[in-house]
Amino acid sequence: QQLRLTQLKKKKGLSARDRKLIKKYGSLEAAEKAAAIREEEEKAREAKRAPKNSSREDDSVSTGNDNSSKATNNKRGKKTKMKKLAQKYADQDEEDRILAMQALQGGEKKSSGAKKGKGRYGGSIRESSAQQKVAADTNALLIRDVAAIAEKLPQEVYDALSACVTVKKVENNDEERAVVRWDKFDADILEQLIDLGSLETQLAATKRLHDLVRSTRVDNFSASLAGIIRTIKKYGHENLADDDTGDVGAKQRKTKAEKMAEKEAWREVLAEDGIIEVDGDNDGGPIDDTAEIGKLTGKPLPDDVILYAIPVCAPYQILSQYKYRVKLTPGSQKRGKASKQCIEMFLRSDSDQSNSGTSHQYRELIKLVGENEWVQSICGDVKISAPGASKAAKKQKAGKKGGKKKK
Repeated sequence: QQLRLTQLKKKKGLSARDRKLIKKYGSLEAAEKAAAIREEEEKAREAKRAPKNSSREDDSVSTGNDNSSKATNNKRGKKTKMKKLAQKYADQDEEDRILAMQALQGGEKKSSGAKKGKGRYGGSIRESSAQQKVAADTNALLIRDVAAIAEKLPQEVYDALSACVTVKKVENNDEERAVVRWDKFDADILEQLIDLGSLETQLAATKRLHDLVRSTRVDNFSASLAGIIRTIKKYGHENLADDDTGDVGAKQRKTKAEKMAEKEAWREVLAEDGIIEVDGDNDGGPIDDTAEIGKLTGKPLPDDVILYAIPVCAPYQILSQYKYRVKLTPGSQKRGKASKQCIEMFLRSDSDQSNSGTSHQYRELIKLVGENEWVQSICGDVKISAPGASKAAKKQKAGKKGGKKKK
């Protein structure tokens, strides 16, 4: 300390660190005393901590010369984490830790360390008696024999419940064999059925499930039986036992016979309307609904009964035989304006050709087509190319100018 004071006196001024220490402790001597006290306290803490975590913290405690180990072990939060682990597992030894990890992860992987002669957690490959006991207890908790639990039920309940899950299995020699699928039930649900107590209550629940199996398709037997048990616990089994037919108004799945009958009825309706022809050779085939498309025509005859008009857009060669047609090419005219011009051309061309009753009917049907249908049938901005298209455009412009003058 005296040497440091003499060095400070030789210097012309104080450094920034010295000024901070003087400001905090009052003088440099007081700051050095405080630093020495802190170092002694840290050494005392390290001495107390060393015996408790000697096995896990030998690598982290190093001398002043071992700077590389300090750099690798001083990770952020690692010291606090190791401290919490030491407090949490203070009473656990290495064997207990290995058993706990095996119980959590379902045992060790024998193939990973078979060549080296060691297991995953440093133990031998051969399982000890304690490990085998832990594995057996774990399997007993997770895997339960449903058939063994079902045998605890009374004989009447057992027979009725087995009838619900009995299926026919075809063997290699084409012989059918009845198999009881107890795996369709959960062990917990059967224990709840046993806990109902009285034989009458158990029979009521089992008969109700049997009625459901007969009346509709049951996908989840455990869920259905659990719902019946909850209903019995809440409302009793007296009213449930009398209900043999089930809920008539409930929505049920259609059987294959019902679907076929519905399909045949629909085919008869289509045959009456003339859409399809019912032949014995074509039963069950796809329904041909192209007859409706055949009712559409672009060149109506005088004897035809016209119901309505439909605007269509197609290649011009396909529409060459249509009575009312115009040619659309890419242009700058909007669809709404183009549709109005098309209507005006159709009406004017029809009035120039003839004034018969059929032409008057066609004009009226064209006028009934909505503007939205015209716009949707035209694709993009267009230019109308047809005889008299320029006259129709001039007439449309003249109408607009006349309307503005009147205003």
